[in-house]
Amino acid sequence: MKINVMLVSKQERNLTAMRQLIIDDEIAVVGESEGGATALDKIENISPDIIIMTLSAGDTDVLNLAERVILYRPMIHVVLLTEYMDINILQSAMKIGVHNIIEYPKNAKDFSDYVKSVYHNETARIKALNQKQNLSWMSRVITVFGAKGGLGKTTIACNLAVKLAANNKKVALIDLDLQFGDTHIFLDIDPKDTIAELMNESFAANIDVVRSFMTVHSSGIHVLCAPKSPEYAEMISAEKIHTLISLMRAYYDYVIIDTSPFFNEVTMNAIESSSNVLFVTGLDISILKNSKLSLSLLNSLQQTDKVRLIINRAVEMSSIKISDVQEILGYPIWAKLPSDYKVAVTSLNRGIPFVLSDPNSKIAQSIDSIANILLNGEESVAVGLDKGISHKKRKLFGSKRK
Repeated sequence: MKINVMLVSKQERNLTAMRQLIIDDEIAVVGESEGGATALDKIENISPDIIIMTLSAGDTDVLNLAERVILYRPMIHVVLLTEYMDINILQSAMKIGVHNIIEYPKNAKDFSDYVKSVYHNETARIKALNQKQNLSWMSRVITVFGAKGGLGKTTIACNLAVKLAANNKKVALIDLDLQFGDTHIFLDIDPKDTIAELMNESFAANIDVVRSFMTVHSSGIHVLCAPKSPEYAEMISAEKIHTLISLMRAYYDYVIIDTSPFFNEVTMNAIESSSNVLFVTGLDISILKNSKLSLSLLNSLQQTDKVRLIINRAVEMSSIKISDVQEILGYPIWAKLPSDYKVAVTSLNRGIPFVLSDPNSKIAQSIDSIANILLNGEESVAVGLDKGISHKKRKLFGSKRK
């Protein structure tokens, strides 16, 4: 779905400058005007999602037009673009109810990201006004972890983030697989900056600085991507990650963290900062062995109360049954995701999460169920488990956790 914008300025050079800033495929310029009554007529005819107007000090005509749009067309969002920001411009704009004010950006990408952010935030706000909702002010940090690569944790993290955002939530996705993270591939985004560039900045207590290094996905989620080269991973300390998560949880409803499959200081810091850990495992002996060792470590660190065990690709094709996993690992199964190779790979290759591209597929519906559980605050999923585990498997994995 495209974001339709209308440009308003008395000067042709400003209209040209704004057109040159809008090069994103998700944003379409559907009209232009010099302002005044002709602008009102055009707004009435084309009903844009956003009106972008240039504002100079003392420009009462622009302020009058913005005020009329805000009062009589509240579904249309107003952005004021100014060459410089001063206290008089801010006071004048805020007095009539405009809170989306920005100086001319340095580049087109920054401007497109800002426009998309305004659209998603304002749309969510208006939707909330029109719906009777039980609001929760408690932010939740959800870390997705798996004890081996290739378990599908990035697939789960990206699709879950998109689904939560579709439920009128402010969602951030952090890629903490610092050496080989690829959330940008799953979401088909090309980040200008990553977490590596952010860590070179002094961002303490300033969410605006953090957001300037994030990429806005078309679904509305804000993505902080992994470094573009593995060697930058060593520059990122666990202490800074702790500060980052603490800062972001005060701004977002959900902070989804994708991790590497290894225990290091950064991963452990994310787990310790989390509300829940979605622990992904599978029906494979080597995976279950690593999962059991990892759960034992989490138990020794007193982190297992956060663990929600997910079986991915839950298709019984070997001697290991779904009903065996709970007893092998000593933890209850929280959710299971079906195996759907075609849907998952097609989604990855296209860079479109399957909750968007194929929402009726079984795997998308499973993610939908997990999102609803998190949104509703439920702590368990009813899963039918058969009792019993073979003597051979007991010997291989040891007794279950007491």
